Amino acid sequence: MAEEQQQEQAFALWLVPGGAPLGRLQRLIEALARETGGPAFTAHLTLLGGLRGDGGALAAKLGDLGDARRPVDLRARGPATGSAYHQCVLLDVARTEPLAALRRAAEAAFGASESPFRPHVSLVYGNLRDLPAERRRALAADPRVLALGQEVWWAERLELWSVAGQTERWRCVAGVALASP
Repeated sequence: MAEEQQQEQAFALWLVPGGAPLGRLQRLIEALARETGGPAFTAHLTLLGGLRGDGGALAAKLGDLGDARRPVDLRARGPATGSAYHQCVLLDVARTEPLAALRRAAEAAFGASESPFRPHVSLVYGNLRDLPAERRRALAADPRVLALGQEVWWAERLELWSVAGQTERWRCVAGVALASP
């Protein structure tokens, strides 16, 4: 039974920026969470979601990325809103070839089937009932959000996160630094 429960765990592979950009993003996510009543979460770009299985076995696959594990620049293309809970208010990120190549390598290493990939960094999580479209648009137009809308960050880490249940229960299972070329 415990093994079956392990197999049902949900995981996601995140790119995490480092240094000052991470601090700016994290402070904004936390401020917006307080203002909207939503959850705070670690700043990240989901490289690959919907992973299922044993966390240890999935973490071991991080090594299978080999040469693909290089720092990737994340170029914000401005704020946007969405109707999905995890894409309420976000910064779209340019789908550069290095980012797309890392995504393909992750799909191959983790045996994931190709799924739509909208690179973004979420700033607010919420449902339409609590944060209707008008409120989402107002948050996206907030000067603090606009100030980050054209920044370029370097993803310095690749992390495997357990994302089952409430956001507050999410945790990093494993991570690796993205090595310099």
